[in-house]
Amino acid sequence: MRWKWKIGLMVSLLLVSGCAESTLPSAAQPLTLVIATDLHYLAPELHDQGERFQRLIEESDGKLTAESESIVDQFIQEMLMKKPQAVILSGDLTFNGEKLSHQKLAQKLRRLTEAGIDVWVIPGNHDLNNSAAASFSQDQARRVESVSAAEFSAIYQNLTNRKAISQDPNSLSCLVPIAEDLTLLLLDANSEAVAGTISEPTQQWIQAQLEQAQAEKQTIISVSHQNLTKHTTLFSSGFTIQNAEEVRALLKVADVRVHLSGHMHIQHIQKQEGMTDIATSSLSVSPLQYGLITLDEDRTLHYQTQRLAHPELKAKAKQCFEQTTHRQVQRGLADSSLSPQEQAAMIELAIRMNNEIFDGTLADNFAAILQDPAWLLWKNQAESLFFSQYLQAMVEEAQPNQNEITLALR
Repeated sequence: MRWKWKIGLMVSLLLVSGCAESTLPSAAQPLTLVIATDLHYLAPELHDQGERFQRLIEESDGKLTAESESIVDQFIQEMLMKKPQAVILSGDLTFNGEKLSHQKLAQKLRRLTEAGIDVWVIPGNHDLNNSAAASFSQDQARRVESVSAAEFSAIYQNLTNRKAISQDPNSLSCLVPIAEDLTLLLLDANSEAVAGTISEPTQQWIQAQLEQAQAEKQTIISVSHQNLTKHTTLFSSGFTIQNAEEVRALLKVADVRVHLSGHMHIQHIQKQEGMTDIATSSLSVSPLQYGLITLDEDRTLHYQTQRLAHPELKAKAKQCFEQTTHRQVQRGLADSSLSPQEQAAMIELAIRMNNEIFDGTLADNFAAILQDPAWLLWKNQAESLFFSQYLQAMVEEAQPNQNEITLALR
């Protein structure tokens, strides 16, 4: 338990030595927040666009890693223009937990803090003690230093103009103020002994914070990297917090109605047992989205996705994602008896559908999909392939209105 004590001590010291306090917005004041997730930022010093790096990109999941510097810079520029009260980054801040990537990202984010915008961060499964942290030069990949939980805290200190209300001594979970009547409960499931789990001591801390917040008539929004509800059949194991049911039960008692998450890289909203989990798609994957949240005086929450206002970056992201999908589908169809023309039609449809799955618009285009001859080929001629099973499962469970929602928090 000594390492956990050190985390708690480190974070407590950081909270004491943070930036000077600024006045909280009043209980009657409308608010604007931004949620972004899965930035997967890779410091440009760690790659040279060479052979090994290009091979990594071709084997990856469609992230526009080569332009992560430009994506983060564009995001920060848009935040400086929108001026939300706070920006929430819900994990996987870095590509694979490289210490230099964390340091460079924190330097960039301080521009927001200096402009009066609080930045609250939690780690994702890629961010801590990651043995895959590497640099890429020509045809070589070399291990580089990652970060511990304590180092993560040290790097991202002083990104807010106010202190956390409470810090869990057993993890990087914390309760932070947004307004006089509104708090964020940031849940860290990635510095625990069992990754992807909220430990029993942290659950006890959560319960104590919820009871205190209720006594003070605070409205709470919870946040984590992994999801708190099962979003789809395919995006459940490995995507949902392992003991999510226990955590949801704690939050339900405190009437927490909205949870913000990421991790899946797809845009998806799911309701379960009175809890709405809004999983925002990855900022590093086409169409480069984040979530804009506005809160009315009565604390009605309005969530709507926004895409980075950079046509060139969006075009590059779309091309990267579609090329990745093309490679994956083409490999799957390589041994089939389907004609080249049939395979080409199936690949074209799969690319279109995968775009819509990730940007949250699949259910809006059912009619066109079901009438496409290539859809019948996927259903009847390639049912044993993973991509066929993936597409059919996503169609069967697709829901409309994945990019916006309005909810009463009280």
